[in-house]
Amino acid sequence: MNTQTEIPANLPVLGFIGSIDDSGPEFELKLRVSDPEVLAELRKHPAGAMRNDFALAALRLGVLSLRQAAGEVDANAIKRAAQDMLSSFSELMTKSGSQITSTIASALRQYFDPSTGALPQRIESLIKSDGELDRALRVHLAPEQSTITKTLSEHFGDASPIAKLLSPTDANGVKAQVESAIRNALKQQQEQILGEFSLDDKDSALSRLVSELTSCNGALRSNLQEEVAKLADEFSLDKPDSALSRLVGRVESAHRAITDQFSSDNEDSAMLRLSRMLQQTSAQIDKNLTLDDDTSALSRLKRELEGTLDSIAKSNNEFQNEVRSTLAALQARKQEAARSTRHGSEFESELGNLLAAEATRLSDPFDSVGAKTGLMKNCKAGDFVTTLSAESASAGARIVWEAKEDASYDLKDALTEISVARSNRQAQIGIFVFSSKTAPKSIPPFARYGNDIVVVWDVENAESDLNIRVAYSLARALVVRETSDSVESTQALKAIEVSTRAIEKQIEHLDQIKTWAETARSSGEKVIDRATRMRSDLAREVESLDRQVNGLKTMGAKAA
Repeated sequence: MNTQTEIPANLPVLGFIGSIDDSGPEFELKLRVSDPEVLAELRKHPAGAMRNDFALAALRLGVLSLRQAAGEVDANAIKRAAQDMLSSFSELMTKSGSQITSTIASALRQYFDPSTGALPQRIESLIKSDGELDRALRVHLAPEQSTITKTLSEHFGDASPIAKLLSPTDANGVKAQVESAIRNALKQQQEQILGEFSLDDKDSALSRLVSELTSCNGALRSNLQEEVAKLADEFSLDKPDSALSRLVGRVESAHRAITDQFSSDNEDSAMLRLSRMLQQTSAQIDKNLTLDDDTSALSRLKRELEGTLDSIAKSNNEFQNEVRSTLAALQARKQEAARSTRHGSEFESELGNLLAAEATRLSDPFDSVGAKTGLMKNCKAGDFVTTLSAESASAGARIVWEAKEDASYDLKDALTEISVARSNRQAQIGIFVFSSKTAPKSIPPFARYGNDIVVVWDVENAESDLNIRVAYSLARALVVRETSDSVESTQALKAIEVSTRAIEKQIEHLDQIKTWAETARSSGEKVIDRATRMRSDLAREVESLDRQVNGLKTMGAKAA
């Protein structure tokens, strides 16, 4: 059968001439080549069989690349898996949120409730009369039977060693010992001096002097006896004006002065002054360590402690009231934001912040274009645009984002809106983001429709950010697949496909989470373990997608 086949308008490289009989196992195809790059490659080969073989190989390679690029992700599988994933996550987060709120409220009530809280009761038991603090202070600081009173009595009381040592009547006291030492010293000195002036002792100084003088000058014996007699008179105790009598008088005067200083009968003695000083010190200690006197140091310490504890209790109450008022204000603002018309713009702004951070991580340029007119006249469709960076194999390719928190939008409206946004912003891939607050129940949490991706995002749930990141990575992979036609990119595209299938598999595990969550509490650990490992696997596969997409630039350079 002869048919006239029209070449598509979007492939201007080749021009078609003649008719084709495609009924047999092969047919002849005549083409007119006008593209400069294709002509340059064909002219590198000699005309004839070698050029024909090269053209056939290039045609086969192009057909295989187009067939490879025409593959699509199983939208139904992703839709079902993502819907199950988000529903399971919603149940888990709702249950966990209520449990956490109840636990925190119970804990705060247990410790801070003014009537039954552990902290107010503990403070009351500490500072009340006859409380723990009062009893502890009385045990250690009370004037009677306290630890400090017993210690002072042991060291400074009537029966203490220092009192016995300073007692004027004690035989072992300081006074008695000083008197005995002075008496013995005076007696020894007196005996020694008298012995030196005694003529009965042949070895005394006087006897030696007399003997020496007598032997030297016998004529002076009588005069010397007179002089010796005068000298003996100076050392006689019978004469009150003798040198020895005066010396003894001074010693006795010093002895009386020392005795007076250690006498309890003398009001000005050092012993009585020391005793009065100890009594005053003891009275001052008792005065400052009693709770009966409001001006005592212990009473002032107690008042300061009570004031500090009252201040702490007041601060705790003020903090609790401030927390309650802040939470009430936040709840009121949240409810007001939900009722006002600004919630749509706030949702769009929050999505912009998340996309800006993710684009920065991937080194992709990010633009907020919601307030700017696009390619179409008076059309502002498309809120954000992310452009693949220069390091990407498809540098300059664009992904447009549309955010809606509007209950009037359904899936048909979303697909129409994102299609217009792709055309208006000259983007290859479009992503429409529904708010979980206004998205219809029939909308799957994650689904792909050709070059468009529809995702549901909860701005108040950080776990839901994973939906945006997965959609971003998948869109980048689709852009690369859409624009890549090199042979070397085949392996990278296969790796992208494997990562995409791995993401789908991990999302399917959420069905298991739902099943485990419906069983007994013993399955809770299994749910947590599976969710943790699944999140780790998802993050790893998203990173693998990013690496493969960025690695296509190097492969494209090799192909060139």
